[in-house]
Amino acid sequence: PGRKSAVTTATLEAGFAELDQILLKLSELTLVPMQQVINWFLKSRGHMTVSTNYWNIYACSYFKDHTEEELARVGLQVPADGGSPGMQIQTKCYDLFKLAFPDSYKDILTIHDDVKTLSESILTVSQHSQEFQKYCRRM
Repeated sequence: PGRKSAVTTATLEAGFAELDQILLKLSELTLVPMQQVINWFLKSRGHMTVSTNYWNIYACSYFKDHTEEELARVGLQVPADGGSPGMQIQTKCYDLFKLAFPDSYKDILTIHDDVKTLSESILTVSQHSQEFQKYCRRM
C-alpha cells in the first residue's frame, strides 16, 4: 500500500461525497441515525468492521433496562431513593454478566441494542415491520 497518490485521494474524496449524500438520504427516509445506517449496512454485507463497545451498551442501555436483575448478581437491590449504583458496582455486575453468559453476552447486548434502536426510532408500522423482517433475515 504506502501513500495514496493525489489521483487516488481525489477519486476517494469524490466517492465519499457521493456516499455521504446516499447515507444522508437513507437516514432521512428511514428516520434512523446515519451511523446506525452505516452499521446496519456493514453488518448486512458481512463486513462488520465497526468496533462494538459492549461495555457502553451494557452500562448505558442494558443495565438501565435490567437494573434489578443485574444488581441481584452482586446481592444488591435498587436504591430506595432511586439513585444510580456507582461505576464500581456496575463494573462488577458487568463482569458477572459476562461470566453468566460467556459464549453469548456479546449477542445478548447486540440484540438488546438493535431492538432498542428499532423500537425508539420514529417509524411507521410498515417501516417497523420491514426493519424487523430485515433484522430477522440477518439472524
